[in-house]
Amino acid sequence: MRGKSLLVLLLLAGATVRAQQIEVVSPQPDNVSVTIYRDLFALVTETRTVDLPEGPVTVSFEGVVETLLPASAVATDIGRPLAERNFDYDALTPNNLLARSIGKGVTIMRTLPGSGKVAQVRATVVAANDAGITLRTDQGNEVLHCSGLPEHLTFDEIPGDLHARPKLSIQLAAGQPGKRTIRLSYLARGFAWKAAYVAHLNNTGNRMDLTAWITLQNLTQASFRGAQVQVVAGKLHLLAEENRGTSLTGDSDDYYDESSMDEAREEARQRLASELEPKDPTLQLFSGCYALPIPPEREDRHFEEMREIIVTGFRASAAAMEMKRDAMGIVQAVREELGDYQLYRLPLPTDLNARQTKQAVFLVKPRVKVERFYRFDYDVRWDRSPERTTPESMITFENRKASGLGEPLPAGLVRAFEIHGDREVFLGEASMRDKPVNLPVELGVSKAMDLGLEIDAPSPEVEEVRELKLQDRVDVEVRAFNGKSKPVTLEFRQPIEDDSVTSNSTDLFRRKDGKLVWRLRVPANGTYVLNYRVDWPLPPMDPSN
Repeated sequence: MRGKSLLVLLLLAGATVRAQQIEVVSPQPDNVSVTIYRDLFALVTETRTVDLPEGPVTVSFEGVVETLLPASAVATDIGRPLAERNFDYDALTPNNLLARSIGKGVTIMRTLPGSGKVAQVRATVVAANDAGITLRTDQGNEVLHCSGLPEHLTFDEIPGDLHARPKLSIQLAAGQPGKRTIRLSYLARGFAWKAAYVAHLNNTGNRMDLTAWITLQNLTQASFRGAQVQVVAGKLHLLAEENRGTSLTGDSDDYYDESSMDEAREEARQRLASELEPKDPTLQLFSGCYALPIPPEREDRHFEEMREIIVTGFRASAAAMEMKRDAMGIVQAVREELGDYQLYRLPLPTDLNARQTKQAVFLVKPRVKVERFYRFDYDVRWDRSPERTTPESMITFENRKASGLGEPLPAGLVRAFEIHGDREVFLGEASMRDKPVNLPVELGVSKAMDLGLEIDAPSPEVEEVRELKLQDRVDVEVRAFNGKSKPVTLEFRQPIEDDSVTSNSTDLFRRKDGKLVWRLRVPANGTYVLNYRVDWPLPPMDPSN
């Protein structure tokens, strides 16, 4: 009997210790840094000051991003062993509150018609689902908002597992008491950025002023005040989400083409934006008699709050556009090397609010040397009579300091403009891949309207050639017509080996990107004719044929 009493006392003592477990809440960070990657996530690093007691303690960090990846969270500079880590974010919404209140007491507040008096009726929540809200009162069971009277619910308590703000908590062992400045880092999804370029060419087409913008987007419900914001350019090695990785677009090694990866990122961004879109607080997910219409005046306010405009492919608020105008020529992101990547840091702390898009200049390069020419790619082995014979208008430049540039260029959309007298003309736009220093950049911005080609490449009798020479021979004639009032340069490109070509032209230029290039000078309102012969071996004949 004495042993049982001792066991009960020990259990009670243990329960008392657990009941006295102290929680220290950090409502917000002292400082925060947000590093955004192109793969729809960011590294959030916070410093928070907490006052720790001597005994075991639970430290709760409120206001972390709701898309936090719990396995990525790291807390340092604690000075104590870490016992446990929890991430809690079951949002405190009307629907979740009702679902957690089944079997619990509530008060129905009803405004009686005629007198306008408010009556209070005690009830128990019986069910809360898509069919509606069922309550049990002394008069029986009823459905909320089906009585015909204005009514709302008052809850006796809010369940402890519902939180108005997401919370990350850690349990620490006993240790030296006092203030600690804890460094908290974690990955969170719902962030994106892109680069966008504007090129202004002079009227002679040999110089351009290049300006580049960072357009960054926060899709989450988290707001950051006075944050140090930076973006990272480069291709990360990531694993798919189903493999417990960070990528929402699958393993990065599965993409051999940058265009397909960009398309996958954009699809994932749109999907994530839809998933994180906040639900209108004036609407309820439960159907039946519970959902009420939005008053007209509320609709007007809602429209004013959500007014948005298009900026470089992203949605941006009017405040973001004000930032763009203020930043022109004044605020410019600072580039830093980060291992194999490039980091662009906004020079001043900035507010990055929930569902917000911002822009900042990260590159301004005046009078960069450029060249304008026309380009046409043709493969005689597969297309003897091409349907499209319109050359592409190209802008090319060397990414070197000697040319006025010499900066790593993150992938992005380039919009080109040209000055004609006192007017500015939009030439077109092109997509540019990541371009390191010292490599050439070629941008195809439009199709020529008054420059055309005629290509004559008759097909030989294949069987006769097989029997006599075991090779294919094609004589190609290219006629370039220039309807412009000034001469133009045309690069005619053919993906074939040098030693298989015999040409009558002295304009054989060089190999470029694996293609043989003739660089032709087509006179104003004139014609240029290029003739060349291509010989290449045929595969061995099948003896059975």
